[in-house]
Amino acid sequence: MNTYVIKLYLVMGLLLSFPFLSACEKELEITGKIDSMPTPEILEGHCRDMVGAPRVERISEHVWAAMGYDLANTVLIRTPAGYIVIDPGMSPKRARAVKQALESEVPGGPVAAVVYTHSHIDHVGGASVWAKAGVPIWSTEALPEHLFKQYQVFLPAESARGRRQFGQHVPLSALPCSALGKRPDFKAVLNNGTLLPTHTFSGKKTLDFSGFKVELIEAHGETHDHLVVWVPSDKTLVAGDNFYWSFPNLYTIRGTSPRPVDAWIESLDTMRRLIPEHMIPGHTRAVHGRKEINRILTDYRDIIQWVRDAVVRGANKGLDLDTLAETIKLPPHLAEKHYGKELYGQVDWSVRALYTNNLGWFDGRADRLYPMRASEAAAREIALMGGKEKVLALAKEAQTQGKARWSVHLLAKIRTSGLSGNDVDLDNVLAGAYEALAQEVYNTNGRGYLLERAYELRNGSSEMSQPTLQPSLVAGIPLDHIFRIMAGKLKVDKAESVHETLVFRFPDENRRFNLTVRRGICEIIEGEPLPGTPFPVAVITMNSGDYRKLALGIEGPLSLYAGGKVSAEGSWLKALAFLKRFEKK
Repeated sequence: MNTYVIKLYLVMGLLLSFPFLSACEKELEITGKIDSMPTPEILEGHCRDMVGAPRVERISEHVWAAMGYDLANTVLIRTPAGYIVIDPGMSPKRARAVKQALESEVPGGPVAAVVYTHSHIDHVGGASVWAKAGVPIWSTEALPEHLFKQYQVFLPAESARGRRQFGQHVPLSALPCSALGKRPDFKAVLNNGTLLPTHTFSGKKTLDFSGFKVELIEAHGETHDHLVVWVPSDKTLVAGDNFYWSFPNLYTIRGTSPRPVDAWIESLDTMRRLIPEHMIPGHTRAVHGRKEINRILTDYRDIIQWVRDAVVRGANKGLDLDTLAETIKLPPHLAEKHYGKELYGQVDWSVRALYTNNLGWFDGRADRLYPMRASEAAAREIALMGGKEKVLALAKEAQTQGKARWSVHLLAKIRTSGLSGNDVDLDNVLAGAYEALAQEVYNTNGRGYLLERAYELRNGSSEMSQPTLQPSLVAGIPLDHIFRIMAGKLKVDKAESVHETLVFRFPDENRRFNLTVRRGICEIIEGEPLPGTPFPVAVITMNSGDYRKLALGIEGPLSLYAGGKVSAEGSWLKALAFLKRFEKK
């Protein structure tokens, strides 16, 4: 069988679940001003006091937390039946260091269970270190779907934006931490230890470990699959990402589905009702004292509601989106709190997300309905200002005057106009403008993004590497997930006059997928074909597990063919032509 056919030009399915975990194939030298950039005092203090050095802290009688080892905290609960491990880290490499640190501080015992508070990779990627065969892994019922679903068809965009958000090539001197914790190790996560949960629930679940009870409570917030953990005997709350010491990330610039803001408020109220005496977040330091925790959780839910309600009020008054984003601020009594500082989430980003998630992109301004093409408008504006060279000179002058935002604005006009061409000087000036603007920013996501873009302009973008995945996780990749992504990889210019169908059959799951290319779109239909579907050029039959391995590059096409694991009815040549219409990556 032709190797080109067998590869199928699929999109490396599960990689889409982890968009910011890509790593470059080679290390590039850092140039420019980044390595000598001072860190803002508020960010330096946050990294020191709220993230801190790697350490194990005893939170309450039965609860310990490993903090500062990874982007997220790992929490250990000691029970008569063994350890409960909550959020086992981002990668096996870091999880092993956390495991060693916890076991050196906590009296020994087997692992009785692993709990995921939610599906973000920094909370699940180290599971293979803790959860050996037979160890139950608990999550909400919604987690498996969200694990695969949250980053599907927009892999290239989310991957690039995620690497920038965390500043993949930015030195620690300029970005000493993420506001959430230790910055990600992009190489370590290529060895991925995520395991699918073995036990799920919805609502509330009480686990009994030889008489020691632990409650899992579904509590949507940072994600739609979130839970919190309550240890009644210790009055200790494991809050996951529903609280951390920063303005909450109601919108993430790496791109994601809308955060359930109303549910987040309700979850914080649920957490308040527990009246905890100890609280350990999924990121940053713990909080102790009933009154202190109640005050913080009350403030945090008020922070979210304040922004939400301000958007509602402003929209109902007819204010446009830009005005809302520029004018909505937290009141002083909330803005002054450390967890009200925009170190990770940001108010104006959240305002834009809340508005568009509820009302869509149109904000009522008639001039936005039929705007002039952006490139044409920018070109005309540049001409009015004296031409490209004049605008470039003005941008350079703005940088020397400390007007970084104005410089970025002018340079963006040049790039939008299409007049930039392959202009190395423009790229260097823009890199300098991003670096200058980053010096004014203490939000670690925004700062990281600006500095990483500056790096890319000077050095070029990095390429992605494929992670090594746990076999059980590979087996759990939904087939429709892979095919849905494949539809977005169609080369439209190769398919505008085509109307053909190719079928994949998976007897082990009794599933059939009809892929129909019709005038520049790829229709994916599971089961029986719809009326009007052309007779297939070929029907490819294989085991679904082999297909998943093939799509992820775990097993090669020749070995599958040699082993008789792939067969086809119809024309291989036409199947080859069909598959050539899809991007390889």
